[in-house]
Amino acid sequence: MKLSIHEKRIIFQILVSIMNADSVQQPEEMDFLDRVFKDFDLTIEEFDHMDDIDMDYLINEYAKFSDDVKEYAQKLFIGMASCDGFVDPRELSIINDLKSNIRQKP
Repeated sequence: MKLSIHEKRIIFQILVSIMNADSVQQPEEMDFLDRVFKDFDLTIEEFDHMDDIDMDYLINEYAKFSDDVKEYAQKLFIGMASCDGFVDPRELSIINDLKSNIRQKP
């Protein structure tokens, strides 16, 4: 799928958020993230400035994506959440927030 650099950055940052949701970074998650980083042909410089972006911004930007991009991204999100063999409820919460385009407050 052809994605803009903006779409790649938003999707990648959401993947990082899903990985960090349970406060544990499993090797399988790091490998998954590495593959996406390479597939997206991102550079550290393109991603570096995104460290402090909050989830509300990511959800709002994600809501602007086309349905095709959202469908593709959802597959990545589910892949990230399940790549370590267990889908943590906190990971699932992020995915559900994205589907509904709103952020559930804890």
